[in-house]
Amino acid sequence: ENLSMMLRVLITIAIVILHISLNQASSTSSPVSASLARKASSDDSTYKILRDEVVYSRWRSIISRLVRMPNGNTVDYDIVDQKGAGASIVFAWDSNTKTATIVKEYNPGCDKILAGLAAGIVETDQHGSDYDVAARHELEEECHLSGGTWYRLLHDDVSIPMDKYVVTEIVAYLVIDPVKVENPRPLDAEEDIEIVEGVSVDEILELIRNGQMNCIGGFASLLAIEKLRELLEI
Repeated sequence: ENLSMMLRVLITIAIVILHISLNQASSTSSPVSASLARKASSDDSTYKILRDEVVYSRWRSIISRLVRMPNGNTVDYDIVDQKGAGASIVFAWDSNTKTATIVKEYNPGCDKILAGLAAGIVETDQHGSDYDVAARHELEEECHLSGGTWYRLLHDDVSIPMDKYVVTEIVAYLVIDPVKVENPRPLDAEEDIEIVEGVSVDEILELIRNGQMNCIGGFASLLAIEKLRELLEI
């Protein structure tokens, strides 16, 4: 009986010691594990450009960009860049007719004539790297319109990359009730643009769904339509 009691006491003591040991191990290892997890998370988001080499250059350039990935692999990407500080695109709206003025032009990449919006490069010599100035110039050149009430469709100081493999970033605008310009700025030499007035929102959405408007024009149109709804224009 005394032996049984002693065994029970020893077992109880052993259980208490084991419990204390486990608690100590947990308390000392948790902060280390959290630190390692934070470091791993940080490391996972690190992409390092090891080299940029221009391999082709005219108006647009192809850059061979070597990037070290978070897993240690290196990848050589073909990146498209072009002259200028960015790009601007404009959706022109007439509040009286509840229609837009858009453009149709030849898109050499896909070898198609597609609908789009007035858009162009932000050129440092002509626009001073200012997206707003470039937007106004492009609207005049491509739609023969000027003035009106302007809305930037992205947050202030925000521009959006045009594509995964493209350096250029773009800003979209809505202009309401611009007026016709008698002697507009001339088009660039490579441009051949048809101005299309009186296009309804439903027609624009159908152009997008049917693949008859280029992607960047569709993107800016959808932002503009959302803003027009917010302004109770439509």
